[in-house]
Amino acid sequence: MQVWIMATQAAGPAAAAAQADSAEAALFWAFILIAAAIVVIAMEVLLPTGGLLALVSGALLVGSLVAFFSYSNGAGFLALVLMVVLGPLCCYYGFKIWSTTRMARRLVLEDEGPLAVQSDSLEGCTGTAETPLRPIGTVRVNGERRDALSELGVIEVGTIIVVVEDRDNQLKVRAADAHEGKVT
Repeated sequence: MQVWIMATQAAGPAAAAAQADSAEAALFWAFILIAAAIVVIAMEVLLPTGGLLALVSGALLVGSLVAFFSYSNGAGFLALVLMVVLGPLCCYYGFKIWSTTRMARRLVLEDEGPLAVQSDSLEGCTGTAETPLRPIGTVRVNGERRDALSELGVIEVGTIIVVVEDRDNQLKVRAADAHEGKVT
């Protein structure tokens, strides 16, 4: 028993130095893992990985928390609170600043441009049925041939129609009444 006590007393300063070195190494790796998580999440924004890099980044953050807790409980809880509070704030403001860059404008489709051509609605316009609408067929409205869907029943060729709804490049039409005027 006395030998054990003497051995632990003799190894005291060396064991304390080794424990201090391992604590410093844990702190070093905690910050390295956080930096790696930030780099990987930035790569996730730019590369189409389907969320795989986001999972890797999450694993790196969990590893950094483990390293902080192995350094000390206080550092671990402080890192946890900072990650929970500052993480979403940094993401929000990072995307807000990033969205004003030229690269972001090239990656995200805008509302205006060749793919989002806005056309005037044809609701209320009249035309003629060019093919039978049973219930789908072709009509001519404002001099243009368009696909159309009959609102009620079959509409025969040459019948004057009225556009009831113009949505998603599909016209919904019905046969015109006698008092609804001539074809436009």
